[in-house]
Amino acid sequence: MEFIEIKEGCYYFKSAVNIGYIVSEDRSKGMLIDAGLESSAAKKAIKKLQDNKFPITHLFITHAHADHFGGAQYIQKNYEVHTIAPALEEAIMRYPVLEPMYLFHGNFPLKEMRNKFLEAPSVHIDEICQPGIWRADSLEVEFIHLPGHSHNQFGLIYNDIFFASDSYLGKETLEKHKIPFIVDSSSNFSTLDYLLHIKVGGMLPGHGAFSDEYEDTIQANIEVHQRLLIQMNNFLIACGDRGLSLEDLIAKMLLKHEIDPANLGMYSLFRTAITAYLIQLIEERKAVYTIKEGRPVIFSGQPSA
Repeated sequence: MEFIEIKEGCYYFKSAVNIGYIVSEDRSKGMLIDAGLESSAAKKAIKKLQDNKFPITHLFITHAHADHFGGAQYIQKNYEVHTIAPALEEAIMRYPVLEPMYLFHGNFPLKEMRNKFLEAPSVHIDEICQPGIWRADSLEVEFIHLPGHSHNQFGLIYNDIFFASDSYLGKETLEKHKIPFIVDSSSNFSTLDYLLHIKVGGMLPGHGAFSDEYEDTIQANIEVHQRLLIQMNNFLIACGDRGLSLEDLIAKMLLKHEIDPANLGMYSLFRTAITAYLIQLIEERKAVYTIKEGRPVIFSGQPSA
């Protein structure tokens, strides 16, 4: 885990899941941005901050995915930090079983889904963030709403640096995932468009490197999501009046991208993302979802030739 200075007051711990850190000019306030997958990541980050005599007064958790708040319980148990998170996301942080539960059709999840990648240790939240300026004495940030990857994900801007969480992926991560995890495709496109046009000194994703030339990476994210949406629409058009079950549509998308989920948890993540694209097609009347002979079937919204 490499500790990198972006500019005065702005840092991050470069890892598979980045942890951000900002410090006020007078060094009286210091905020961690996310806490990593597990306590070991949080321990490493805090040790580095303590070695450099940086304060740790606040923790901002951008969204309720286990890889971003898995280390938060360790921080709360060992340090006095004021913890901030978005509404709705904080409910999952307090009751982490909700994540594997919603990924498992709302049923209580099977044991194999109750792992550190889907269910982090619970944490308490002291404050719900809202869009706009937030202050704590000498520390001032702007909270930004970034839905799409998660229902109520937030990021923040400090000293002209945008800590953008998982609103976009670095190019290597984007290529690796093939079908990025999202829960709301329409919101995801709106968020990416916002990121593409905002002018800041640089941007840090939750997965990937900081860059002051971020537009190309964001455009690459947009193109991947557009391509996935088109592929799904084409599958539905090709099936004509036969339609496709949701399971068959998911299978076609996974096979198209040579994805073979290793377990139920991974499959559930891809199913959720693919369903997010489907919902956008339904909202745009490019797809129709119906029940036929006791089975959910999806048809193209375009008239048959």
